[in-house]
Amino acid sequence: MKGLLYKEWATLTSSYKQTVFFIAFLYGGISILTGQTGMAYALLVVFSILITSTISFDENSHWDIYARTLPVTPAQLVGSKYLFGLCGLALGTVCTVLIVVLNNVLPPLLFRHAAYKVPPLECLAALLACGSMALLLVALLLPLSYRFNSVKARSWLFLIIGVLGGCFGLVASVSPDLMQLFNAPDEVLLTGLLAAFAGLLAVYFVSYKVCVGIYKRKEY
Repeated sequence: MKGLLYKEWATLTSSYKQTVFFIAFLYGGISILTGQTGMAYALLVVFSILITSTISFDENSHWDIYARTLPVTPAQLVGSKYLFGLCGLALGTVCTVLIVVLNNVLPPLLFRHAAYKVPPLECLAALLACGSMALLLVALLLPLSYRFNSVKARSWLFLIIGVLGGCFGLVASVSPDLMQLFNAPDEVLLTGLLAAFAGLLAVYFVSYKVCVGIYKRKEY
């Protein structure tokens, strides 16, 4: 299992190390200079879905054919992807929190003006919301990538997101009262976000089990 994790790490660092640093500095710089930290929270999603790009490498290098000769199980092969998805989420969380802290501290010192200081509860709520979105995207992308391929998986994902977004818009237009839930007290919203994050962690685990089943049935 350690070898699989190292392989994923080597693939990501050799191909995307500069991209990761560039995105982190770009998003962080824009957030601090403008005083708008909303862009920084996207790092949770960006870093989480980077793991799906390694599937393209596996397909082009025929890694899965070679992996069948190794003393590892399908659960371990698939599990390494899901573990790195969580590592990407953790890295994105750390970077985002650092950017928010710098946004709260640096502008008065460097630019001699006070920027909007993000309250801790607001930061936590945004982290939970974006973290939930990241978990959902990875939970959808990985099974689709193994079932079809990495290119078709993205097309399917866009279709699924479009359908879900359309359904949400339809429900919102038919039942406007439901939108008032977003005006609930902060404690209620935070509890709901915590519940959603916990639920999507469960979905993430179910996605892993489904992905293992797909991998076992797939022929290389």
